[in-house]
Amino acid sequence: MYILYFLAGFVLLYYGADFLVRGSSAIAVSFGVKKIVVGLTLVALGTSMPEFVVSLFAAIENIDGVSVGNIVGSNLANILLVLGLASVVRPIAAKRRIFLLELPVLLVITILFVLFCQNGLLNGFEGGIMLLVFIVYMVYIIANRKVREGADIELIPMENGHLLKNSVLSVLGIIGLVIGGQLTVRGATGLARTFGISEVVIGLTVVAIGTSLPELFTSLVAIIKKEDEISIGNIIGSNLFNTAFVLGIVPMIRPLMIDAGIIRFENILMLFVTVVLAVFLFIGRRLSRPEGIVLLLLYLFFIANILFKFV
Repeated sequence: MYILYFLAGFVLLYYGADFLVRGSSAIAVSFGVKKIVVGLTLVALGTSMPEFVVSLFAAIENIDGVSVGNIVGSNLANILLVLGLASVVRPIAAKRRIFLLELPVLLVITILFVLFCQNGLLNGFEGGIMLLVFIVYMVYIIANRKVREGADIELIPMENGHLLKNSVLSVLGIIGLVIGGQLTVRGATGLARTFGISEVVIGLTVVAIGTSLPELFTSLVAIIKKEDEISIGNIIGSNLFNTAFVLGIVPMIRPLMIDAGIIRFENILMLFVTVVLAVFLFIGRRLSRPEGIVLLLLYLFFIANILFKFV
């Protein structure tokens, strides 16, 4: 039964995010909002919405292991698994602004998160600081219009359809996200208890990979279409949303207890792989196949450590 809850939850999360972005984007465009602004906000938020909803409901139900593990695991999966696979399919070139703006902001947010977690608690004030940094970043890129080439390419079709149709689509998306988030959390915790696995492990692995599926699909499609910057930008943007937006807002609703294992290993690994990604992109101005293999090997190391606890 729990596996059915879990799978149904993922399906609802995926289509809920899709419907919400399609409907709200079309409404925004019909009211004269530029598509690039929509892309930088609604589309980016849409791909991170599954993580947000799962973490929010997990926090509300006092399952901090899933709430925090979902975000940390998703960030690791985004860089190591998604970018690793994408760069093995085809090397990914990076524009100059990626490592001059987006990556430094991601590094700052990641460092803040790691530092804030050291005492085992992420409170509302600390979440507010990360959220403020993120808001300043979003205001800057929208106000300056210094958008990346190809960023106005529509990752999700935006039609100027009837207002009522798009409103219904948006509402259905919200409903799907809410129900999907509840089912996913219920299924994940049920599976954890059934098999004697900790909620933190479930959050770091199965839930994290599931909520990273939108990023995986988007990046692979972008690589196939030779839209390299969208592939990298999607991941960096998603990790920014996950850490600064999700873990900025959720602790403001209820402070989150941070598992000692996450503080000791996963947080440090997340910071390390973010630095590794920055180094790879800075040195070669692209992510090569050998570097992609290194990222995939690091992900295998991450999973192996969860299974065998040798670090």
